[in-house]
Amino acid sequence: MEPTLLAGDVVLVSKLSFWLAPPPTIPLTDVVLERRPRLLWRAPQRGDIIVFRFAYHAQFPTEPEFFVKRIVGLPGDTLWVVGDSVFRKPQRIPRQKTGVYTGMVVVPKEGMNVTLDRTTLRYWQPFIEREGHRAELVRGLVVLDGQSRSSYTFEQNFYYVLGDNRAGSFDSRSWGFVAESDIIGMPVLVLWSRSPVLGHVRWNRLGVVPR
Repeated sequence: MEPTLLAGDVVLVSKLSFWLAPPPTIPLTDVVLERRPRLLWRAPQRGDIIVFRFAYHAQFPTEPEFFVKRIVGLPGDTLWVVGDSVFRKPQRIPRQKTGVYTGMVVVPKEGMNVTLDRTTLRYWQPFIEREGHRAELVRGLVVLDGQSRSSYTFEQNFYYVLGDNRAGSFDSRSWGFVAESDIIGMPVLVLWSRSPVLGHVRWNRLGVVPR
């Protein structure tokens, strides 16, 4: 997220930026609430910096549990991604031979229906499974939760996110979308900052509001 956030920054995260929700576990127990009711008072917007749980450790087991990225695509958006650039309504797509990903991306939204077959399942499978379903290809047929299916309707909204340092960012171009249920909140203040290379305190970073 450089230069917005630097390695070594300690930030205060507001969990009330978008929702009011009960704690992630039942008080005085270790029971995790997978489907917590949440009262939405402001939907995440394009340009917001969000903190979220990284849900794709099956593909990338060495990655950290929490990520900070910026929203560039909202639920239902159609994006054209060309290397480090993202277009929503391009007049002309520039050619680029290198880049993390180049192509059209449709961001899933609640209620959106997608066709499932042997060619599309691989693309949608991680996000379907993020919603708690088991999807697999059996003898050329798509099987969802033990039943043959030719389509799927998404149950929640997803977001497309990028790091501000796009040339060196591990983000949606590599692993896909952030489920709404994985969003924790927004970083609102840098509380402390120390350079991991030089070891000195960055006093000028204290009190910075990430924007």
